Amino acid sequence: MRVVTRLVEVEKPVRQTLEVPVPTEPQTAEEWAALLETFATRLAQGRIYRRDLASVEPAVRRVVEVWNRTLGQPR
Repeated sequence: MRVVTRLVEVEKPVRQTLEVPVPTEPQTAEEWAALLETFATRLAQGRIYRRDLASVEPAVRRVVEVWNRTLGQPR
């Protein structure tokens, strides 16, 4: 009889829980204001690159257009 000892490596799955921020749509006027302020701050800091402004411009123009139209309506 012969005894053989050897090392066998076995992969064991490891479960890990990570918290991942999930963007959500603002629900209140305060949340919208905070989002717009964050956008303005990042733009002023140069954290939104000039090369990306063409992509953002149509949405910003639309917001301004709708804002002006809404303010012009009687309450």
